[in-house]
Amino acid sequence: MSSNSAAKPVARAAPRPRPTLSIALKMTAWYALSAFALILVATGLLYWVLVDSMYHEDLRDLADNLNNARLLLSASPTGQMANTPAPRPSWAPTQQPEIYLRVLDSAGRVLTQTPGLSSELPPPSPGELAAIHSPQGASRETTSLAGGPFLALVVPIPGPHASDPPQYLEVAMDRAHDEYLLAHYRERLYLVLGVSLVLCSITGYLIARSGMRPIESISRTAARIRATTLHERIDTAGLPAEIRGLAKTFNGMLDRLQQSFRHVSQFSDDVAHELRTPINNLRGEIEVALSKARSNEDYRDILGSCLEECARISRVIKTLLFLARSDTESDALQRESVDVGEALTKVGVFYEAAAAEASVALCVAGATGIRAALDRTLFQQAIGNLVSNAIAHTPKGGTVDLAVRAIDGSLTVTVSDTGCGIAAEHLPRVFERFYRVDRARCGSEQNAGLGLAVVKSIVSRHGGEVAIDSAVGRGTRVTLRLPLST
Repeated sequence: MSSNSAAKPVARAAPRPRPTLSIALKMTAWYALSAFALILVATGLLYWVLVDSMYHEDLRDLADNLNNARLLLSASPTGQMANTPAPRPSWAPTQQPEIYLRVLDSAGRVLTQTPGLSSELPPPSPGELAAIHSPQGASRETTSLAGGPFLALVVPIPGPHASDPPQYLEVAMDRAHDEYLLAHYRERLYLVLGVSLVLCSITGYLIARSGMRPIESISRTAARIRATTLHERIDTAGLPAEIRGLAKTFNGMLDRLQQSFRHVSQFSDDVAHELRTPINNLRGEIEVALSKARSNEDYRDILGSCLEECARISRVIKTLLFLARSDTESDALQRESVDVGEALTKVGVFYEAAAAEASVALCVAGATGIRAALDRTLFQQAIGNLVSNAIAHTPKGGTVDLAVRAIDGSLTVTVSDTGCGIAAEHLPRVFERFYRVDRARCGSEQNAGLGLAVVKSIVSRHGGEVAIDSAVGRGTRVTLRLPLST
């Protein structure tokens, strides 16, 4: 292989979709985290309150002992504190913190103190004593020589004689027991937080599953729906308000699908039935023609009849294609300014020969100069279908009238006849495709039942509406209402 040969491109695999978490899992995580965060904040606040309360309680104990020490110093010589302390009473708590006293001069020298205090807590420095100016004294948190926590309160006191410089009284408390209690409290707090996190997760999962159960029910119902089960609907009883709206929307979609499916099925049956008749006629005539030798005149008649059936099939297919395009192409109109009166006159001229052959009078009347934004070809096709139907269903000696007028920005075109009319129970369905009132009705032999459906489709695409009024034996009137402009 040559070194300058082009390298073949390497096909890259399509990137895999990123996995997404389920809604239930997301709801569980959010609920567990939010609930645990609230519990954590609440327990943290309680812990801070406990620590602050213990600190201030210790300060109050020190203040009480300080007052007692002042009374003791005022009534006894200072050296009395150097004696061996009395043993702890039997009724005293075993974990009661020790209280220490110490008297210092203005230079920071220890005058007297509770036995054992010097080995636990060093005295304050002269600088710390000099910084005390308030009669209430100052508190300090410090650490013993052994590393234990201590809380001390130092206040100035007068000397033994009025001329002596002030002295300082220090009351100290060993806070090791407080730290012990807080450590055990934290251990239990961690246990409570761990259990809370587990319980929040389990509760969140149960709540999420309960909330997702209606959606799962909707999913199961949707999974069961097939072409043969379009009648099934989602039961909205007991559903939450948000899910109920979704279920109603889904049921509405199923209603439309069922109606469309029924319409398509009926439409397919009608198409098959409508095309089967001319195809069977063609087949029968061809079989008859081939059954034995015939004259040229007979063959010409048979071919002429076959040509008529082919034309009928072609008209049906052409109309079906137009209706199919009308259902999907809502913006394909070629609008132009059309003189409506002139357009109706042209339609009348086109059907004048057919009306004369049927011995029907065709009259066109209306105001002149009325113009509207219409698709000229489709508009004339709609009027032509109405005129053709009217001529076909009007007996000899009858009349077909076309009229137009403009009222309040709306164009109204009427096509009326004096024909056999339509019964009231058929009027709501005459615009459906392939619907025929009665095959034995006058003029219905060659009617495929698509003319009025085409008229309604054209009028709808123009943004208008169509209405029909008829009485048996008195005739029919079809009214088209279209906007003059768009």
